[in-house]
Amino acid sequence: LWDCGEGTQVSWRSSGWAFRPTSVILLSHLHADHIAGLPGILFQIAHSDRTEPVTIYGPPRTHEVVSHLFSIVGRVPFELGVGELCGGEEIDLPGGLRASVLPVQHRSPCLAWRLDLPRAPRFDPERARALGVPVAAWSRLQAGESVNGVEPSQVLGPPRRGLRVSLATDTALFDDLVGFVADSDLLVCEAMYARDEDADRAHERGHMTARQAGRLARDARVRSLWLTHFSPAVEDLAELAASARSEYPDAVVGAPGLATTLRFVD
Repeated sequence: LWDCGEGTQVSWRSSGWAFRPTSVILLSHLHADHIAGLPGILFQIAHSDRTEPVTIYGPPRTHEVVSHLFSIVGRVPFELGVGELCGGEEIDLPGGLRASVLPVQHRSPCLAWRLDLPRAPRFDPERARALGVPVAAWSRLQAGESVNGVEPSQVLGPPRRGLRVSLATDTALFDDLVGFVADSDLLVCEAMYARDEDADRAHERGHMTARQAGRLARDARVRSLWLTHFSPAVEDLAELAASARSEYPDAVVGAPGLATTLRFVD
C-alpha cells in the first residue's frame, strides 16, 4: 500500500482486494491527507487474522506520528515495524520487489518511491541437459547457484528488462526526478493544478501542474502515466487532462477503482 488517506479503506473494500496479505505500507510524507487512514487500515488488517509482521516506511518522524495514530487502534495480532528513510536508500520488499526513495521538493520531508521487479534471464533447458544437469537442480541454476561445476552463465541467456512502477506526489518538478522515474512501466504522479498560470504557485507550495506532470512523463520516457492529487479548486478534470496530454498524449486521470495489469515485455 502506498500512502493511506482517510478514504483508503472505503475504496479498498469496493476493490475486492483482501486486507490480510498487506505486509508493507509506504508513505510519501506525513501530511494528514496521506496518513489519516492508517488507524482504519491497521484495524482492518488486524481483523483479517493476519499474524505476520507489517512494516511502515516513511520519512523522518514516521515513528512518532504512527505511534500517535496507533494509540487509537488498540492491540493487533501482528508485530508493527516502522522504518524511517531520508532518501537515497534501497530496501528489499516481499515478492522480490526492490524499493528506492528520492527526497523531493515539498514543504515537509517527502519521498518519491520507485519499485523495481527484476526478471530472471531466460533459462535454456537444452543447454542444461547437454551439460548433464538434472532437472531437479535447474531451479538452483536459475537462482544463480552453481551446480556440479556448471555455472548459471552457461545455461542462462542475457539480462532481461523487469518491471518498474514510480510514485511521485507532493513535489515540485526538478531535474533529478526525471532520472529517478525514468523508464517506468507506470508513473503515478501528482497534478495539483490544471492551469499553466498556477505554475509559480505550484512551485512555491511544492507541487506540479498537469502540464509539468505530462512533461515529466515525456522526458522520463515512461510507458504509462496516471494523474492524481488534484487541488479542490480544480473543477474541470477534462481541462486538467488536456493540459497533461499536450506533453504526454496517453495521460490518464486517476479515479477510484482504476486498475491495470503490468506484464513483462520480451
